[in-house]
Amino acid sequence: MSTTSVGQKTGADKGSLLIDTCGWVDFLRSGSGMLGDQVQHAMVEDRACLCSVSVAELLQGVKGQKEKRQLEMLFDSVPLLNVEPADWLSAGLALQALRSKGFQIPLTDALIAAVAIRSSLPVLTVDKHFAHLGVMVVR
Repeated sequence: MSTTSVGQKTGADKGSLLIDTCGWVDFLRSGSGMLGDQVQHAMVEDRACLCSVSVAELLQGVKGQKEKRQLEMLFDSVPLLNVEPADWLSAGLALQALRSKGFQIPLTDALIAAVAIRSSLPVLTVDKHFAHLGVMVVR
């Protein structure tokens, strides 16, 4: 069984963006997607950050060795922001509050939002769930 290294770089600088999984997918798979173009621009400017939740989401969708190698290069070149214990609490409380108002939000999105809020970073996404999670969204 082979392993995939993740996140040689950690942390985020001021002005960084936390890229949601949909942004990474568009960047990796689309030839001309607007979101992927924004991810590429953030990478060129050394502003892109990756959440550990997105690592798992991206790996679950790998369709072959070429995509796996692409992800390994991505993981080695983009700063990784890990989910910390307090993020689980923040995400759970946010989800509970939203559920009481009739909103069903995926746990993965709530975790990414919690990491973004803790890190004071906006999230680059087209996912409408983030508008309910109290995080600054860049589209």
